[in-house]
Amino acid sequence: MQTITFATNSIEEFQQKIKTASFQPTLGFVFASVQLDLDAICRICDDHDIDLMGCSTAGEFMNEELHEASIVCILTDMNKDYYQVVTQEFDETPYTAAVKLGDLSNEIYKNPAIIVVIGGVRIDAEKIIWGIKDSLKREIPIFGGLAGDDWNLVETYALSRKGKTPNGLTSVVLNNDKIAVQGLATSGWEPIGAVHTITKSKDNVVYTINNEPALDVFVKYFGYFDNAELKGVPINTMSAQYPLQIIREDEEFNVLRSPLFHEDGTKSLTLAGGVREGDKFRFSISPGFEVIDQTLEEFEGLRDEIPEADLMLLFSCKGRHAALGPLIEDEIEGIYEHWKAPMIGFFSYGEIGNVKNGICDFHNESCALVVLKEK
Repeated sequence: MQTITFATNSIEEFQQKIKTASFQPTLGFVFASVQLDLDAICRICDDHDIDLMGCSTAGEFMNEELHEASIVCILTDMNKDYYQVVTQEFDETPYTAAVKLGDLSNEIYKNPAIIVVIGGVRIDAEKIIWGIKDSLKREIPIFGGLAGDDWNLVETYALSRKGKTPNGLTSVVLNNDKIAVQGLATSGWEPIGAVHTITKSKDNVVYTINNEPALDVFVKYFGYFDNAELKGVPINTMSAQYPLQIIREDEEFNVLRSPLFHEDGTKSLTLAGGVREGDKFRFSISPGFEVIDQTLEEFEGLRDEIPEADLMLLFSCKGRHAALGPLIEDEIEGIYEHWKAPMIGFFSYGEIGNVKNGICDFHNESCALVVLKEK
């Protein structure tokens, strides 16, 4: 499988790179800032008969380099028999769209794997995972993330050669018998404080915690509204430090849920992923630079299992970036150095990936890497 990897902040250069490619690309992975002409990206790929899976971002990276307000791209000549790009609008619900995606994946390949990006700021992305799993009735590799919009939290987009959508998904369904699709999602955030109970919620909106208004509980513990210097700070910035770590007693891992919005009227918190009434959780916090060492160690273990890669896609939470600051560059560079294979990625509003036991879930404050290798 041949690849071309590049980054640019110019639509004109994006088109020129495609025109001068040394081979005819069949498939392109493209992650781009909302500051650029996303419609033009879709149109250029369509004009050159390139299947496209991509999305808007909250920051981009290529190999070991971080970028802002840019386009990062991997072009490949993957055999068209080995993949199919699927787009789904959320005309009914994200869950319904995901069930359709799972049904189609089963029809296309006996052993499918899915890479998916999702447009929509207030989407309960956990329903995407539920829908795919309910359709397939088995665990498969699923990786991807929620699109970003440079931390504005206004409108995000999934991209395909058909165009952009602020309320839908674009996925690449791969034949896992021909293209090995493996990866890992990891966080490293540590739980702190007492165990709390979500006492009233609907999907990804939490109304009460311990029978108290959810926003009041958040403010009681972290008190940023009482700090004159922090008045008016968006809750998404604060939640980068203190996501909810949901305790999954029936599974081997916990998942993180970051508050994205608060509503003063109902004193509710809108999370980046769904929860259930009765869920137990503890707030959590990054342990600092140690989390990077832990992440790189876990990906080193993955590298030992998968020593070679044709290309890699990395989905890293924007909240992780906010919490770790410049140290995030060390993490991205370290991941790239494990394989030194073509890699692009973006800062997302939520991540999808399989954890060590092979179970896929929707995550926040996490780093999800997927490695592709033609067999």
